[in-house]
Amino acid sequence: MPMQLAILVDNYAGRQDLKAEHGLSFWLETGKENILFDTGQAGAIMYNAPRMGIDLKKTDILVLSHGHYDHTGMLGQVLIEAGNIPVWAHPQVDCSHRRHKNGTRYFIGCHINRESLDLREVEGKTEITDNVWAISVPLEKRDPKFFTPPPHLQLPSKEGWITDTFEDDISLVVEGEEGLSVILGCAHAGIVNILEEAASLFGTRDFYSVTGGMHIGEKSRDYVSTIVDELLTRFNVKKWIPCHCTGFPAAAELYSREQNVVFGRTGMSLSI
Repeated sequence: MPMQLAILVDNYAGRQDLKAEHGLSFWLETGKENILFDTGQAGAIMYNAPRMGIDLKKTDILVLSHGHYDHTGMLGQVLIEAGNIPVWAHPQVDCSHRRHKNGTRYFIGCHINRESLDLREVEGKTEITDNVWAISVPLEKRDPKFFTPPPHLQLPSKEGWITDTFEDDISLVVEGEEGLSVILGCAHAGIVNILEEAASLFGTRDFYSVTGGMHIGEKSRDYVSTIVDELLTRFNVKKWIPCHCTGFPAAAELYSREQNVVFGRTGMSLSI
C-alpha cells in the first residue's frame, strides 16, 4: 500500500471549500503512522483538515521544517488536538528569525516552550520512523551558488545583526512504493543543495517526487533559469510539485522544460 501525501495548507487553494494562507503544512500517512510536516500560519489547518477527511487528533508525529511563523504558527493548537506527541526539529528551530524592513526588525520566528514539548533534535540524517528521514544540510556543505540568503532576513549576534543562514532548515525523505520522495519546507538551504545531500545520503539521483517550497519566487529570471538547469541535469525526478514560496514564474520555467510538473495547492494529494 503506497503512502499518501496531502497538502493541508498552501498559499493557494485547489478547492472552493478550502482556505489558503501564506503558509505550508503537509499530512503524510505512512500506513503505520500519521505525520504532520509543519502547521501553517493561522487558522487554515483547522478549517481544512476536517474538510479533507483528516483528523488532527490522529497525528502521531509532528515535524517542523524550520522556525518561521508561516510553518509553525499553529503549533500550539495542533498539540492541543494531538496531545504530547514527538516534535522533531533542528536544534536551532527557536532562533530569533527577524525581517528587516523600513528600519525595523520584526520577529518572524516561532515561540516554543521546550520544557512543555517532547522535542527531538534533527541534525544530518535522522530517522523519524520507518522509511521516513529528516535531513539537514550543514553550512559547509551548501554550495554558495545555490544558497543565497536574502539580506533582509537577519539574526542577532554578539557582533550585531547578521544575515540569517537558516541552519534550522530541514526536509523529509520518504521511501514509499514508488521509491524515494523529497518533501521540502522552504528549501532555505537551497533546493539544489538539498537534493545533492539527499542523493549523497541515499546513494541515488532518482526520486519519485519532489514536493514543497523551493524559495526561488523572488529571484531573478536568470537565477531561476540556472537553478532549473541544475535540477534537470543533476537529478531524475518523475513528479515535481512546487508550491508555497516557489512562485509561479519559477514553477512555469520548470514546467516549460519538464512536463511532469504540477503546481501544488491546498487540497492536493499524491500517492508515493
